[in-house]
Amino acid sequence: MSKIIMPTGTTGQPVGIRNMMLAVLAFTSGYIDALSYLALGSVFVSNMTGNTVLLGIAIGRGNGLAALRAAVSLVSYVIGVALGANIVDPTPSPEKIWPHAVTKAIFAEFLVLLMFATGGIFADVTRSQFILYALISLAALAMGLQSTAVHALGVSGIATTYITGTWTRLVSSLTRKRGPRISEGVVKETSQTRIQGMVVVVYILAAILGGLTESNLQLKAAFIPMVGIGLVLIFAKMRMR
Repeated sequence: MSKIIMPTGTTGQPVGIRNMMLAVLAFTSGYIDALSYLALGSVFVSNMTGNTVLLGIAIGRGNGLAALRAAVSLVSYVIGVALGANIVDPTPSPEKIWPHAVTKAIFAEFLVLLMFATGGIFADVTRSQFILYALISLAALAMGLQSTAVHALGVSGIATTYITGTWTRLVSSLTRKRGPRISEGVVKETSQTRIQGMVVVVYILAAILGGLTESNLQLKAAFIPMVGIGLVLIFAKMRMR
């Protein structure tokens, strides 16, 4: 019987905690994206592929307000990525499961989402276009910060704010033919496939919950995923050293 070789740095409690933290971040992204799309005028704040399409459609149809919403989200997301890159090293660091700089970037995301959620409670987006664009900008800025932070973790095939790549890697991993011999590479890929699947499922469930809560709470529901971000920060401080 072939011996199963467990790759260094890919098993054990720290990696399990990290994977759960990634799932929580994916929940936050899916939830905020659904909430923003419904409450802020059909605009995405984490899915920039969709936003780019919405921008093109709006320009093609001469819908200036829709084009402006998409443009504000795109620019704010890019700014969030740039800010995140100044906090963390955008080059993945395989020897570190969760670098301290990633925690700093997630904390910055938490602060921006706090402003977004607070604005959602006290501001009326139906009466002020400026407030509407400010909230879009804050949400997209937070997602840009998260994108850079997760990328710096270097988990193969995982992105929590745009999951087209995660879908691609997941399906490719599931359909790829494998030989009978279990190797270190196969064990590692199996672990990655599991976290990819978890991220996809959590993202979908978060979008469903975001849609349901928006119907009753509108933007006040933005405080719900912040609980998850808070837990990520606590675990990062206590366990991911």
